[in-house]
Amino acid sequence: QSSLSSQSSSSEEEEDPCNSQDVLVPQILRRVFIDDKTAKLVQFLLLKYQTKELVTKAEMLHIVDHNYREDFPLIFKEVCECMCLGFGIDVRKGNSPGHTYDLAPLLGLTYKGIIGDDQIIPKIDLLIVILTVIFVKGNRVSEEDIREVLRMREMLPKRDNFLTADRWKFITEDLVLEQYLEYRQVPDSDPAHYEFLWGPRAHAETSKMKVLEHLAKVNKINPRSCPILYEQALREELQAAMNELWGTSQKVLIPQILQNVVLDDKVSKLVPILLFKYQKKELITKEEMLHSVDEDYHEHFPLIFREVCKCMCLGCGIDVREVDPPGHIYVLIPVLGLTYNGILGDEEIIPKIDLLIVILTVIFMKGNRASEEDMWEVVRTREKLPQWKRFFVWEPWKFITEDLVREQYLEYRQVPNSDPASLEFLWGPRTLAETSKMKILQHLAKVCRRDPRSYTCLYEEALGEEQ
Repeated sequence: QSSLSSQSSSSEEEEDPCNSQDVLVPQILRRVFIDDKTAKLVQFLLLKYQTKELVTKAEMLHIVDHNYREDFPLIFKEVCECMCLGFGIDVRKGNSPGHTYDLAPLLGLTYKGIIGDDQIIPKIDLLIVILTVIFVKGNRVSEEDIREVLRMREMLPKRDNFLTADRWKFITEDLVLEQYLEYRQVPDSDPAHYEFLWGPRAHAETSKMKVLEHLAKVNKINPRSCPILYEQALREELQAAMNELWGTSQKVLIPQILQNVVLDDKVSKLVPILLFKYQKKELITKEEMLHSVDEDYHEHFPLIFREVCKCMCLGCGIDVREVDPPGHIYVLIPVLGLTYNGILGDEEIIPKIDLLIVILTVIFMKGNRASEEDMWEVVRTREKLPQWKRFFVWEPWKFITEDLVREQYLEYRQVPNSDPASLEFLWGPRTLAETSKMKILQHLAKVCRRDPRSYTCLYEEALGEEQ
């Protein structure tokens, strides 16, 4: 296992945000620790947060020493900043008359089970730090990583104010008991060594995106400035949304395709260029691609290019292969076989291609025909996804029922003998000519990181067509 000062394999290409002292103990917390007036008020608000109660200005004034009441606006401002940056809790003015305030979770953590003594502040801060380190380090960290966190905290100024008694017990027993952490032996390690992961309660109460946004706020940076972490967090958001909307049935396979088209702006500029090159059957050079990437990001081109290749493969069914290594020249090879001629040519290239692949996949999975309601559900589901505008097609129903039908990718017909008439979608003659069920299934399996044979019925059907 790597130490905290080194990079994990999942984030080796971006600076480790956890090296900041502000992550270990935010500056605002350090100010609070040495200011009794503020510290008492923070502890009071944390207890109110745990009991889900509103808090009034009168209650807070009662906590503040009488001699400092004229300074309450300044104290309250510090407290609100501390609650936000230190604990991921927003202090919001309530709707009821009078000076009432609601404590709203930004991180989502309830802290139940670890609040209740005079170490509330350092305990909550340590929990947030550990969850952040685990996420940044590839979703698991070694015992040595956690011990280094503790050592680094002990080296900070005013350390006695935020040291937790029996720190190792708090981490390995209390947080494990409360299911915020999982503490387990690393599989197949001999001699045995141990690692920490997020526990089920951490997964239930917060998310990678919330932790990343909190980390960015503490460090005063944009979450997108950590591209690998941002992509990972965004994909988790999409998966969670799709699990809720589609359930855990086979339909959850569909949004896996959608996830790969939620792109960083730097990547999204390159993908349309590659798609046009693909349509014209032209090679593309590294020099041409660099011309499309902002000069400030040229040093990050290997990471951007890797993401572009992943998107082209998993999002569009096109493989980017190097044919001339010395000259950095690449050819675009159809994996799915679809040419996309007739639907390329505007700024909606990516969402249109993605929607076509999703529809063809849905039709195959639905028994080679899908109802109008099935199509409407695809459209509605996409519009409910986080970042949905990134794969929004203007007039999606027209695109499906007219454009894709005209290009013969779809057949749109009345269900035989239906009365009253109902309509359905099938693969069109062009789809049958350009691709196959096996190619669609293999693409779906690649996106979902599964063996095509694990879709037993679909695989048998696709194999039968091949023979």
